[in-house]
Amino acid sequence: MHLRYVVIRLMSWAAVAFAWPVALPVAAQQTPPWEDGGTVEADGLKVSLSRPRLVLRSQGFLWFPSMYHRADNRWFAILSTYADQAQDVTPGVITFSHDGGLNWSKPVAVSYGEMAIFRTDGTTLLLPYYLRLKSDTLATGKALRLAKDVQAIEEIDEPVEVSGWPRKIGLLDADLGNPKAEWKLAGFVFNGQSVLAQDGKTYLATLYGRFAGASRYSVVLAESPDGLKWKIRSVIADETCKLRGREGPCESALVRLKDSRLLCVYRLDSEVPYGHSFSSDDGNTWTEPKNLDGPLSVQPSLSLSAKGMLLLSGGRPGLYVWLNSQGDAVRWHRIDLQAHHNKWVKEEPILLAVASGKSNSTSYTEVRWLDDRHFLVIYDRLANGWSPIPKDSKGTNSVWVVRGQVEGD
Repeated sequence: MHLRYVVIRLMSWAAVAFAWPVALPVAAQQTPPWEDGGTVEADGLKVSLSRPRLVLRSQGFLWFPSMYHRADNRWFAILSTYADQAQDVTPGVITFSHDGGLNWSKPVAVSYGEMAIFRTDGTTLLLPYYLRLKSDTLATGKALRLAKDVQAIEEIDEPVEVSGWPRKIGLLDADLGNPKAEWKLAGFVFNGQSVLAQDGKTYLATLYGRFAGASRYSVVLAESPDGLKWKIRSVIADETCKLRGREGPCESALVRLKDSRLLCVYRLDSEVPYGHSFSSDDGNTWTEPKNLDGPLSVQPSLSLSAKGMLLLSGGRPGLYVWLNSQGDAVRWHRIDLQAHHNKWVKEEPILLAVASGKSNSTSYTEVRWLDDRHFLVIYDRLANGWSPIPKDSKGTNSVWVVRGQVEGD
């Protein structure tokens, strides 16, 4: 199907039409500018935060946001619109901003994936979240491509392939897959953030999952010359990790520090500190896993400013941004994003627990520097926790952004 601004072809292997339920997009014109939301102290620096800005609402699932900065003031965000369960078809939506996150476009239905590869030709690849297991050592999927300067999205015919696994891959779910056993869902998924290798042309990305027979997760690093053909470069941390956490190393974030080392931060379990490892040889080997001092617990997001300051976002319990001004991942200073949201959005507070027993935010976030001083952080607020909103309810799930400005050296 060809449209003026968006081109989407449904995947040939997915017999489904993506539906967007009861969406209420933010108006793109005649909206007020960023509004001041106050200032907090972090590591001797003043951090000014805007009042939360609505990105999107829906009475259907709308959560687990990922957000990327393309160039100048252009951003895009990807949101999941399906239940929190493993499945072969993964509906989601993408929305664009051309004014630094102040306003967002009408959502467009896509297949959800959270790993973006910014290629040197100016295009962006959105890698699939789930992969199909073709053999014990080969997993495949389909990618979407965003054009360089316009909001055009298309599926790529050439498959994404991940090979070179050091061990046999486990299954994500034995009951998910082709009934004729032609394929199953692989036990590893693309997750986190991508960086360029030191050669300036090889892409590096993280995946997590279980190797066959393993009781906990592992995080691995893959390399690719084009964003489509991937080969495992190393195991960052595996199920033998000595850090506390029944899940083990899993959801992760990756960044290259000012001293050229790679830093990978990863989840170990809900409500426990993040683990982290460094690499001084471009991801071929990694230091022994250690806990971060303070930040926790579900999927982290990392971003490095041009001056070397680190931002890390996440939480559970709670919702936070942490600042590390030295860019060494040692001392982290917490900014309470949950309290900031509740101060300004009193009618839709983020609470630590609701009737379902879970918080009414996933605590899944994305934080990105815009320039040396300014950053955006995106997060969700759930009307009924992990459960669907009742049909007779007026509640909506919502996604929000906050703009930050750091003052001082």
